[in-house]
Parts: sequence; C-alpha cells; structure tokens
Amino acid sequence: MRSALIPESRFGRYFIYALGEIVLVVIGILIALQVNNLNEKRKEAHYEQKVLNEILTSLYQNVSYLNRGMNSNNQAINSCRIVLDHFEKNIPYSDTLDRHFSYSLGWFYPSLNNNAYESLKSYGLHLIKNDTIRDMLGRIYEWEYMKILNQRQEDYFYGTVAPLITDLFESYEFEGKMKPYNYDELKNSKQYKHVLRTLISSRELQNFYWERIKNDRLELAKIIETELNK
Repeated sequence: MRSALIPESRFGRYFIYALGEIVLVVIGILIALQVNNLNEKRKEAHYEQKVLNEILTSLYQNVSYLNRGMNSNNQAINSCRIVLDHFEKNIPYSDTLDRHFSYSLGWFYPSLNNNAYESLKSYGLHLIKNDTIRDMLGRIYEWEYMKILNQRQEDYFYGTVAPLITDLFESYEFEGKMKPYNYDELKNSKQYKHVLRTLISSRELQNFYWERIKNDRLELAKIIETELNK
C-alpha cells in the first residue's frame, strides 16, 4: 500500500507544478496584454494631441478667412450704397463710380480648412475624450448652411445679375473698373437698383452667419487650448 502512495504523491507534485506553470503563463499573458493596452492608450493619447493641434491651427485659419470674407462683403455693401446714393440724389456721373460698380458685384467665399476634422472622422470621433470638444466639432463642422448661402449667391449672380449687367456695362471686371453704356439709363433702371439692394441684404445675412461661425470656432479653439495645456 505504501508503494502505491508514492506514485500518487509524485502525481500530486507534478500536477501542482504544472498548474503553477499554467498560472505563470496566464499571468505573463495578462501582463503582456496590460502593457500592450497601456502602449495603445499612450499612442492614442499622442494621436489625439496631434489631431487637436491640427484642428486648433485650422480653426484660427478659418477665423482669418471669415474675417477676410466679412471685410470683402462690407466693401461690396459700401460700394452698393455709394452707387444707390448717387442715384437717389441724382448726382452726375463720375468715373470714380466705375470701381464701385465693380466692387458692388464682387463676392468672397471663405475657403475653410476642414482637413484635420475629416481626418479625425475617418479615424473615429471617439478618439476625442473631452465630450464638449467632441460635441462642438460635430456641430461646427457638419453645419451646411454657409454652403447654402454661398450657392444662393452664386446662383443669383449667374442667373439674374450677369444677364442684366451685359446690357448696362461695357464689361465686368472683378475688382477693376466697370463703365456704363449710359449712366442715365443705368440710374433709372429699376432692375439694377433692385439687384444692388438684394446684394446688400444677402451680404448682410452672410456676415451675420459668418460672425456666428467665427465666434463658435474661437470658443472651440479656447476649449482645445485648455485641454492641450492640461
């Protein structure tokens, strides 16, 4: 009976040894997974910082473009009003008006840089851990009304303005000079005065929304700067 116990004793030791080996292997795997997860989190955090910095740069670029767009609109609005003022006060023609005829019809499309956001979208917005930043990114960059306003202005110019000025001016020069065929006929044109008033209205509406878009981007930029400085 004693001899029978010896193999069982050895088996028990082997079993405990084998179990210990398995436990060590499992622990090693878990540690490796934990280290790998930590490395992935570090890489993701680094990439998040990189993307946020790129978005921050693009936000300030967009603010600069929007300011240029609003300045251009204000210049066009001013020229429209100068021309209308000459008409309403029956001021005689002067070639100083030629440049205002041109400026009154000009427009500016802010070329907004959305590349960093599009890159983030392709990776996944979940990369951004700050809920406020993530929500604002979607609200700001997915808003399409500015494109609609730009398209309306372009459609109005080519559909209404361009055919009209062909009969009223010798040529159309963007930010150049436009000389009317007949100033008195131009001054009495209801269609042309309607165009000028419509352009004033549409540009004022653009500026209203562009100012909102600019302020939203400035607000998001400050939140991102705070996040990056943590």
